[in-house]
Amino acid sequence: MPARPARAVARLATLVLVAAVALVTGGPVPAPASAAVPAAAGDTLTFSGHGWGHGRGMGQYGALGYAVDHGWSSAQILDHYYGGTVAANVGSRPITVELTALTGKELVVIGRDLRVNGAAVGSGNVALLARAQADGSVQLFTGASCAGPTWTPLPGSFRAGAVDIGTASQAGFDRLIRVCESAGERAYRGSLTVQRVSGSQMTFNKIASEDYLRGVVPRESPASWGSAGGGRGMQALMAQAVAARSYALSGTRPSGATTCDTTACQVYSGAAFQAWSQPQTILDATATNQAIDATAGVVRQVPGTGAIARTEFSSSTGGYTAGGVFPAVVDLGDAVGSNPNHDWVAPIALATASAQLGVGTIRSIAVTQRNGLGADGGRVLQVAVTGAAGSRTMTGNQVRVALGLKSDWFSISWTSPAEAASVVTALYADLLGRGPDATGLRTWTGRLLQGTSQSELVATLTRSDEYINKRVRQAYVEVLGREPEPAGAANWLDVIRRGGQTVDDVQRRFYDSAEYFDRSGGTDAGYVQRLYQTVLGRAASAADLAVWVPRMTSPEFGRGRVVDGIWFSTEAAKRRAGAYYRVFLQREPDGPGLQGWADVLLRSGEGAVRTGIAGSQEYRNKAVVRFPG
Repeated sequence: MPARPARAVARLATLVLVAAVALVTGGPVPAPASAAVPAAAGDTLTFSGHGWGHGRGMGQYGALGYAVDHGWSSAQILDHYYGGTVAANVGSRPITVELTALTGKELVVIGRDLRVNGAAVGSGNVALLARAQADGSVQLFTGASCAGPTWTPLPGSFRAGAVDIGTASQAGFDRLIRVCESAGERAYRGSLTVQRVSGSQMTFNKIASEDYLRGVVPRESPASWGSAGGGRGMQALMAQAVAARSYALSGTRPSGATTCDTTACQVYSGAAFQAWSQPQTILDATATNQAIDATAGVVRQVPGTGAIARTEFSSSTGGYTAGGVFPAVVDLGDAVGSNPNHDWVAPIALATASAQLGVGTIRSIAVTQRNGLGADGGRVLQVAVTGAAGSRTMTGNQVRVALGLKSDWFSISWTSPAEAASVVTALYADLLGRGPDATGLRTWTGRLLQGTSQSELVATLTRSDEYINKRVRQAYVEVLGREPEPAGAANWLDVIRRGGQTVDDVQRRFYDSAEYFDRSGGTDAGYVQRLYQTVLGRAASAADLAVWVPRMTSPEFGRGRVVDGIWFSTEAAKRRAGAYYRVFLQREPDGPGLQGWADVLLRSGEGAVRTGIAGSQEYRNKAVVRFPG
């Protein structure tokens, strides 16, 4: 159904942190389910999503974007969103609109020169009350105003389905029939019919389809769009007119009506409204009327059948339509600058979400299946939620409706105190080799709950003197086979603090030392062979030695550049990145993920790899399992 519209290294490092999960897992796949953790009162679930509405068929903001930013015509817009349909002209057809707010209520109207089934009912302004009877007949009463106050029965009764109430002329808004509402009078083109359906009185607006659209299109797409992009936005309004016309003419309601007047069908508010003691407000708009006239009678049709397509549309697709009757397509137009719903964030209190999802206090919630179309893996197909009162599996749309989200294309971010403490404990263990002290645990748990990112915690811990000293000692032991002398360790700490080297440079510089050369046997061939064993984890082949040994004494290379050539090779980068998989994720790397992180390492350094992998959702999930609250 349609819905209402809403209105280089540094860069690489940023992209790494944003896309950490995708690189760790090797591609855009659904996020792994979160392990169940105890929840605490006051927690907030953060839903980050894209688009507004169901996303099927045309996106209204996307149509605007394609018109003003890409220069598309209305026909191109419609062809894009409604694949498998063609344009056709069916002219203006009579339709009936179910006025849902009047269901189960008596109808009170007023108008100049009223007509009932074509016969005059008094002269001048006359009010009319219509009351459907249990036997299907309709009784009519006349009065002087919407309030009556005296209602005089109109002689005779009228058979069900035969009561048609209109005016003698529709030449001007003041000549239209007007429904009496609590806040004022609402004018409609055409006529109104009253009948009893399934035990309830119902009122319908009988109107020509082209007149009906004048009350629909400006409710669905703002008329102001017509002037956007130097007037190119008119193409979006024309596309809306065709979509609205097709949608209305392809429908039928259980009541027998063609369509209705709410978002369950299309928003339709009639022709004008006049609040009590206020001037009349015309609900038409010049731009949308021009769009309707420019596309008069045009619909989208299913080739070979003559059937008018059910052209659903929604406010914003988020960048990819949902598919269904029409093929799913990328929606580049949705990124138009005026779209406030291309991306959105909705924080929801844990207590609220727990009550709305009906599982008691939520202990875990995770997206377990997506449609695979677009960012984050696409729209949510399935969510698993566990609470104190039980577990349930829900569709993405069920979660959307229950929580009032803008669409079913969302991701869920949730940190409870227990989960934050697990992450802090895991990072202390993996980076510092110990458990957190009470102050550190309390401080960093609080920081994570207040919005500090997991990646920021990783970066802070790896800048600490404790981490630097640990890595310097590790380099001494692994490369030189001994403990560091105090002066040497202090010197490296000072250099790294001042930014002269990074903690990852220590090991590489030790490979270039005379001490390491001597430990390798004091020969060029022995040195290269030992480098291969320690840096690459394998023996150097005869071909490898033939390349590197001559370069040891070459004026253009020398020992330092030989170390750098091997250290910064893709093979070495993969080996070091793989080690971070084993430390942080406790698993062997997948091929695509390993290649991705090796590329990051060579461009941005090992720090970006540490921060990215240890800052990922996968690391968080495993931290909860390793160190449950």
